[in-house]
Amino acid sequence: MSPPPTTQTGELPQTPAGPETLNLGLGQPSPSLLPLPLVHEAAMRRLGPGADPLVLQYGSIHGPLSFREGLAALMSERHRSATRPEQLLVTGGISSALAFVSQLFATPGQTVVCSDPTYFLARGIFESQGLPVVGVPVDEHGLQVERLEQHLEDGLRPGFVYCMPSFHNPTGVELAPARARRLVELAERYDFVVVADEPYLMLGFGDAPPPCMMSYDEGRGRVLSLGSFSKILGPGLRLGWVHAADALVERFSLHGALRSGGGLNPVIASIVQGVIETGALGRHIDHLREVLGRRSQVLWSALRAELPELPVAEPRGGYFVWLPLPPGVDATALLEAAEPHGLRFTPGPRCAVERDLSGFVRLSFAFYDEAELREGVRRLATVLRETTQPGRPPAR
Repeated sequence: MSPPPTTQTGELPQTPAGPETLNLGLGQPSPSLLPLPLVHEAAMRRLGPGADPLVLQYGSIHGPLSFREGLAALMSERHRSATRPEQLLVTGGISSALAFVSQLFATPGQTVVCSDPTYFLARGIFESQGLPVVGVPVDEHGLQVERLEQHLEDGLRPGFVYCMPSFHNPTGVELAPARARRLVELAERYDFVVVADEPYLMLGFGDAPPPCMMSYDEGRGRVLSLGSFSKILGPGLRLGWVHAADALVERFSLHGALRSGGGLNPVIASIVQGVIETGALGRHIDHLREVLGRRSQVLWSALRAELPELPVAEPRGGYFVWLPLPPGVDATALLEAAEPHGLRFTPGPRCAVERDLSGFVRLSFAFYDEAELREGVRRLATVLRETTQPGRPPAR
């Protein structure tokens, strides 16, 4: 008997998922990977009898020092690069941090640079703050920093450059070390900040994690790394952090919302501190790496078996596979054809800044189990065969 399909329904989830459709566009943890018992235990310890009632007061702007000390120790171990609590500031997650960054590190009308393709909702955050976006292509070695350098030589002066250096969304690639170093050098020369969106940094499948972007800063004060508990504990916590040189952290802390309301999510930070201090978060991250690594291999192997003509890179971490489509097949039209088959995915154009990415789709292996991932690829292969069979026009 086959297991029940992975679903999430009701009033709580942002994106419902039912048994009718396999939505391989879902870039979120499956319900089975949300460790509610760990959070419950920590909440009972941190908020139970004897707890300090000041946890309900306006919080310290940077976040509680004891929480930042625990987070710094975790990051130092997982990133293999020393992190100090003074380099950290608590945020409400990466999306809200990007809105703060847009207000603090650029002025309305000033251009910002995004990797192209990019996290498909980031552009809307920047544009809602009045910041036009310029794209710089990504290849198998990450952001093409030499293309950025040409833009800078031609007169571009961005407020900041937004990139995902580790397990890039949507392509899954890592920024090559030489490019990372050059990017920071350019930031210093042309006076901009590198905003590194790094939610997947602890979710690599190999023994050695990729370097965190802060390891390339070397005291320049040019890197603003954004981390989140959304992928390593639970998105509903709405908790993350800024990791940067002390001066940049201080500049971030001057945002009016923080000056007025105090530190973000002090109650949730206290609960998460309870998960960190027992070692439970570290064990959970290892569990995630094991499960996601296995799922990524299942998805990748199924693509190779069902669609051997399509070159797809083996995932090394994160959530996603970036799949090139056969010539002449349009991703948006393919999605329309796939929906009657009970399949959804993210078409490449949703991730585009300036490039034509109609020949790509993003597939996530984070939400579904192994059997569902195989079935999803089987349905994708069926739709592609129907779309490209002789006598039928291509999905264009």
